[in-house]
Amino acid sequence: MKKKKVLKITPVLVLLNILIIIIICTFYLLRFIKYYRLEHNTKPGETVKLVDTLIKKQSYLDITKGLVLDEETNVYTYLGEIDDNYLSYSGMLFRIMSIDEEKNVRLVSEDILTYMYSGLENGYEESFVNKWLNSSDGKYSGVFENILYNKDNILVNSEVCSDVIDDLNNITCDKVNDSYKVGMLSLNDYKVAGGKKSYLYNGKSYYLSSLNSENGNYYMLESGDIALNVSNSKVSGVRAVITINGNLDLISGDGSKNNPYIIENHEVTKLSEAYVGQYISIGEYTYKIVELNDDKVKVAMVGVLKDGEENLEIEFSKTTNKYSKDTIVGKYLNNDFYNSIENKDYIVSGEYPVGEIVLSNLDYSLVYSSTSSAYVGMLTLGDLFVHEYNNVFTLSRGLEADDFVNVINSEGNVYSDYNYNKYNVRPAMYLDGDLVITSGIGTEHGPYQLGEVNEQED
Repeated sequence: MKKKKVLKITPVLVLLNILIIIIICTFYLLRFIKYYRLEHNTKPGETVKLVDTLIKKQSYLDITKGLVLDEETNVYTYLGEIDDNYLSYSGMLFRIMSIDEEKNVRLVSEDILTYMYSGLENGYEESFVNKWLNSSDGKYSGVFENILYNKDNILVNSEVCSDVIDDLNNITCDKVNDSYKVGMLSLNDYKVAGGKKSYLYNGKSYYLSSLNSENGNYYMLESGDIALNVSNSKVSGVRAVITINGNLDLISGDGSKNNPYIIENHEVTKLSEAYVGQYISIGEYTYKIVELNDDKVKVAMVGVLKDGEENLEIEFSKTTNKYSKDTIVGKYLNNDFYNSIENKDYIVSGEYPVGEIVLSNLDYSLVYSSTSSAYVGMLTLGDLFVHEYNNVFTLSRGLEADDFVNVINSEGNVYSDYNYNKYNVRPAMYLDGDLVITSGIGTEHGPYQLGEVNEQED
């Protein structure tokens, strides 16, 4: 019987294999360190640009999702259902849409910002939406632009598609208007990103800039489908598109919703220095900042008033749709509610817009033609964040008659109803802008806490 041969591994061969393994491990370790440093900017004192960080995330393997480069135009565009393109600016959350050939970064607000009549049947340039978004010589213009922090150094002009679209199978963007700092989404933006299978779908109804040849205005449904509006009295949501300088430094963030990219910040020591969209706390209630003035800050309650465990429902009035502290809801807000507030000395009397908008002129600024003085009021169409709660009153007077008031119904749509029908109430009020921030970070779960106004030294 033959003996089996045994293969002997010499010590030299073992050492050679070990050496090869060490070389391979060292190679990949050095590559890991190199790219980790590039990604995380680990060199002391070195700053990183927002646009450089974004481009490092370019999608190579799957060009149907993520940040994809069009080599013909040299434009990077975010596509599909993604969750790493969040950016926080001026207290609001945006989604990054694209990077142009000049490395400027185009953004769209994550949520809608308000409800209003659009006037878009006249085109973007002449629309009420444009007037609301962009600051101009007109009175009460630029409600949105005027709240943006350090806008002259951060914003560049945005493009708005102005192609006339009659065939949804042939959506184009050959004509653009780049005259304004703030724009809107178009049919083409929505199509390119991937429609309702993209990050642009947010479950909200909002206007698009695109028209058909009969001046019908396209808008998004809550389902993510496209609809055509042929009535100028429809009310829908507004999302803002802005473009920021790509050379801005990235301060922090990884682009996720819970840790968005941060490109600016500033010290907040008193209430008037906070961002619109941030939160403050007074007693048992939390409020959201909706407007900044020189010496006053307008806030609206997070949620609606309660009657025990249930939402409080109350009539607006039995005689009028014009809000005042003498209406049924006004009396409740300026007596029962006002007297229940801790530190009500923080509240200052304010002028609440109650002017009438008519079917022949749906310009939101008409509400400022008449005001009502009170300590506590509510929000109106055209106010930032008026859309956030359903089944609530607004101060917007109905178009139909003097006994109709605009409400946001249980489905989240603006609807005219009789002033004697009962709805929930979301209070709004003005606070002294010089109130001191004593603690908090301004988020809903970490709201600013307020202290007394600092007395000026003699």
